[in-house]
Amino acid sequence: MLTILWFVLIYGMIGFVFAVPFVFRGVDQIDPAAKNASFGFRMLIIPGSLLFWPLLLWRWWFRVVPREEWGQHRKGHRQV
Repeated sequence: MLTILWFVLIYGMIGFVFAVPFVFRGVDQIDPAAKNASFGFRMLIIPGSLLFWPLLLWRWWFRVVPREEWGQHRKGHRQV
């Protein structure tokens, strides 16, 4: 039980250390829609950044930009 608590504590500490610079600099680089985001938006994404820091770190490090969505609901609007 103590090992799980230590893991959660360390994971959370690393996540917090990652989340602060990511929210103010990194999110602009991996999501073009967040370039002019407000301070309130950035505060709202801190908990998610803290939780998903390994995925976001990977995307930030390798500059993985999400591709444009083309699901079933958009097929009728696609230019062929």
